[in-house]
Amino acid sequence: MKKLIFTLLIATSTGLNAQIMVVNEIETESPENFSTMVTQWMTAIKTTLEIEDAKTYTFAEPGTKKIQFLQFHESLTDMVASRNRQDENQEKIWNTLQSMEPLPEGTVATFNDVTSFRESSVWEFMPELSTTPETWSVLSRAEKDEQFYRRVQYVNVKMNADNAYEDWNKKMNALDKKLGISYHYAIFKSVFGAKDADYMVMCIDKSQFDYFSNWEKRTEIREQSAEYKALVGELSISQWSVISEYTWNRILELTF
Repeated sequence: MKKLIFTLLIATSTGLNAQIMVVNEIETESPENFSTMVTQWMTAIKTTLEIEDAKTYTFAEPGTKKIQFLQFHESLTDMVASRNRQDENQEKIWNTLQSMEPLPEGTVATFNDVTSFRESSVWEFMPELSTTPETWSVLSRAEKDEQFYRRVQYVNVKMNADNAYEDWNKKMNALDKKLGISYHYAIFKSVFGAKDADYMVMCIDKSQFDYFSNWEKRTEIREQSAEYKALVGELSISQWSVISEYTWNRILELTF
């Protein structure tokens, strides 16, 4: 099972500008041990395959034992090609691991005891439903690194309601732009996977406090708009709903 975890972790190339996002959910009793093991493994991969910036992102769910390990690819074809490249170089990767400074005694055994893979899901980024092509892509790496917080919602739609849901989001984004509202908002559509959801909505901010403060300001502006009230009315009789919501906090030192 632990080998499966690492198999899922190692194919990487990324950014919210990429089209495919892979989310690996892992549960650990020891974030410190997880950090040590993943850092060693990712260092071996980057060294072996001469990857300067693998650009993976790790998030913790506050109040839980869950770690979310995200990877991005330009396409499904790119995802498969990356996976194949890892498979073809497994022996070289293991040789690199063996040449590195050994981990503290008991690190691997502890990892096997306290860490387990839960699920993997694959999502396609929907730029036409998102604000991030305009708000996120223009930021510098340093500015992006300041944005630690993710508010993640999973949305389920009824059969044949995909178009209605997507059209509603386009209307809302257009209205926000008209009202002068700007924030980092990304939507992904399910390709394979978890949570029984059709879409993932991700809002990005610097902290949970900033998210709710900015959400309150957005809401105050929206509620003064008759167009917004009409869209909310449309939502209330719609064919979709938020089925779960999570907080993810980025672990900056586990970006590879």
